[in-house]
Amino acid sequence: MKTCFVLLLLCLCVGVSRAEVKLPALFSDHMVAQARTPVPVWGWAKEGEEVQVTLATETKSAKAGADGKWKVMLGAMKASHEPQTLTVKGVNTVTVKDVLIGEVWLGGGQSNMAFQVAAPNVAPETLAEAKAQTLTVKSKIRFFMVTSRGADEPQEDVGGSWAIAAPETIGKCSAVAWYFGLALQQKLHTPVGLIVSSVGGTGAEMWIPKEDLDKTSVGAAIWKRHEEALKGYSKEAEAKYKEEEAAWRKANPTQELMVKNAKQRPRPFYAPDGSKVPTRLYNGKIAGLEPYAVKGVIWFQGDGNGKHPEEYPELIQTLIRTWRAHWHAELPFYYVEVNNMHPLQTRPDEDKFLPVIREAQNAALKLPKTGVVCSIDLGIAENAHFPVKKPVGDRLANLALSEVYGLELGEVHSPEFASHEAEGEKVRVRLKYADGLKARGAEVRGFVLKNSDGKWVWAEGKIEGNEVVVWSKEAPKPQEVRYAWAENPIVSLENGAGLPLRPFRVVVERE
Repeated sequence: MKTCFVLLLLCLCVGVSRAEVKLPALFSDHMVAQARTPVPVWGWAKEGEEVQVTLATETKSAKAGADGKWKVMLGAMKASHEPQTLTVKGVNTVTVKDVLIGEVWLGGGQSNMAFQVAAPNVAPETLAEAKAQTLTVKSKIRFFMVTSRGADEPQEDVGGSWAIAAPETIGKCSAVAWYFGLALQQKLHTPVGLIVSSVGGTGAEMWIPKEDLDKTSVGAAIWKRHEEALKGYSKEAEAKYKEEEAAWRKANPTQELMVKNAKQRPRPFYAPDGSKVPTRLYNGKIAGLEPYAVKGVIWFQGDGNGKHPEEYPELIQTLIRTWRAHWHAELPFYYVEVNNMHPLQTRPDEDKFLPVIREAQNAALKLPKTGVVCSIDLGIAENAHFPVKKPVGDRLANLALSEVYGLELGEVHSPEFASHEAEGEKVRVRLKYADGLKARGAEVRGFVLKNSDGKWVWAEGKIEGNEVVVWSKEAPKPQEVRYAWAENPIVSLENGAGLPLRPFRVVVERE
């Protein structure tokens, strides 16, 4: 009898729980709602339950469907520095406090987007400055770091919570996102919300839904590699790896030691529930964000596709189109060209994968409302995760401020290749976004030419307005021109805004 009574209570509790109105993690205290655009709010309740949602001056109602889901679309609201309350009423009432209305951006990608303000190689004075900056914005910047892992199927929610940017919290925020948001807030004088979902070492295919990846011409090859990689998996190998990983972590309890002894860390193996399995990161870390109202996307990823750069153009375009379709908006998409890393270039014929990936990233620019910022001058030789992220955030913000918000900031693009012309033994390279073109140092460097024998040689160069003329006695009839074509190339040119010339290569056309 006692057992039956307990079971009855449990059933009643479950029934009450299912009847309760619930919200996704994004709708929680300290959230930022997007201004000047309709704002979707959704959640779960008992089938047929009437749910009323109120935020600022907006109130809308909806009924939960047979699947227990409901959604309302609040009207566009003005930006508000004054805290608002989001109230959701059903059989119970959910109250979300301290809601600001402003500009919300989604940050995605791999480790350099995940890189935190308080990362181990960040200088103490840089961290101290960031902490001080949080006091100047007075709680007007908030961030949501997605903590959930990948999943086999698309999830309806993500892990994480909103945090107010403050001295005690800012260290855990993405550094690129923080400096991007700070620049927006300082120019727009409006609240800013930053949602960041990123995982180190990942390729674009991990962030694309399966049905969309399968429609690409490269999807079959990606899944074939996945199946081959799984052949090396076993529960025994996984257990051994976890044991070795635990021992390594115990021997390296601090971030400083982890970075110092990274080469001794057990090498992760490919597992069916790992972050490098195609589509899993989309399922676990992006699907649950949709369709939270955001203004646009900033993206820092690319070298995770280094082994197959030829696939990247289609993958990045698919990712952008798919995310836009799921958000029902042509979201601006601004990406960071992969930074320089590894030892500095010493040979004119260096030909490794990073320059090819940078070139492949250009495919994103074929879509509308996209842009790129260069980071080829910010990296360091000894660590792919360079510590000075403020220029990246500022460059991304300047693109958004100019192209999305219409501010006049002068030149916000890096110089880039436009066209070329053979002039006897020389080649004239025309650039765009190059007003005020100048050399960083005494001379033009970083150009290489391929001669008629197929040998690469260093080139001399001369700036003429927005053009560069390059030549070499060792290549009297140059066959190809390259600039900054290396993993950590020599960089010498910038425009009047101080933005570096982006890497390029071009085959010389002759009549």
